Amino acid sequence: MKWIIENSTWIFSGIGVTILVLVFNFLFGKKEKPNLINYKISTNSIRNAKQTNTNNLNNTNNINISIPKVNTLPIKTLELTKDSIQILFIDDEKFKTVENLISAGWINTKTIGDVRNLDSADVKNSDVIFVDINGIGESLFPKDKGLGLAEALKKKFPNKYIVIYSAQEQGDRFHKALKIVDNFLSKNAEPYEFINILENLIQ
Repeated sequence: MKWIIENSTWIFSGIGVTILVLVFNFLFGKKEKPNLINYKISTNSIRNAKQTNTNNLNNTNNINISIPKVNTLPIKTLELTKDSIQILFIDDEKFKTVENLISAGWINTKTIGDVRNLDSADVKNSDVIFVDINGIGESLFPKDKGLGLAEALKKKFPNKYIVIYSAQEQGDRFHKALKIVDNFLSKNAEPYEFINILENLIQ
């Protein structure tokens, strides 16, 4: 008390009052409370994030996996055109239809007399192979001849389109080659029927 009386002039001056106010606020002033709203929002955000992550982990067992459908077309038709399709006839005789196809614009059509090697360049480079069942295939398939050759070609090259044709109605109608090749017709069929097969392939 004595100290206050002796220093009253200084205490109630501008500087003294300022210092006293600062000290009083420091000792007895209200401390700022944390913002509960922001705190709750932050807490909820963290909780929701954890819940989302947990749900994502739990749902991994319920994911539906769709397996794309395999293209089972017998031939690569996506980029084939009349000018690019490679056509091979396996025939030991001259076949007039081959000339008709070339004249009709199927310019990559050729004939070979027989196949003695399934991996020959003529076979590998062809998209469509027409196989006569008579007079060919004897070196590889002396029993089944052309039918055996057609069957072997289809099994070895499933993406190639294999067509059997024959001038004779007789033959083994139950041969398994007829079940796996893509088409068959008579050698006496009109050239249009051969062309129709090719047009259906490139469309």
